[in-house]
Amino acid sequence: MSLTAFLKENVANAYEEVEFIVSDRFKDEDGNPIAWKLRAMSPDNALLATDKSTIVKGKKGGFNTNIYFKSVVAESVVYPNLRDKELQDSYGVMDPGQLLNKMLNSAEFNRLLEKCLDINGLNKNFNDLKNEVKN
Repeated sequence: MSLTAFLKENVANAYEEVEFIVSDRFKDEDGNPIAWKLRAMSPDNALLATDKSTIVKGKKGGFNTNIYFKSVVAESVVYPNLRDKELQDSYGVMDPGQLLNKMLNSAEFNRLLEKCLDINGLNKNFNDLKNEVKN
């Protein structure tokens, strides 16, 4: 069997950027809504999001889904740059997750979260995946 199909030049980009209008509140000079740019997380960033969300207390552990979802969004947003000092300073925060809390209302965040989960393949349940494999 040939490995040609697995060579980098023959494989589709796994991190292609997607544009998404999160809110009509962010407008360009002409009054048009500005699209945010999103892309799938790398495996390293996905593990980092999981690590940030795992809580160890004594012998018991837990998982904070709120921290995880915020990490998924923060790692998936390319534009605006949530790590930009000027942007963070304008909202009085020092962290991409805090910035999201200040920039977006809950409906906007949930819309963005849904899109980020989709592009990362995290919004599918077991039955959806099973049906994809069958077809």
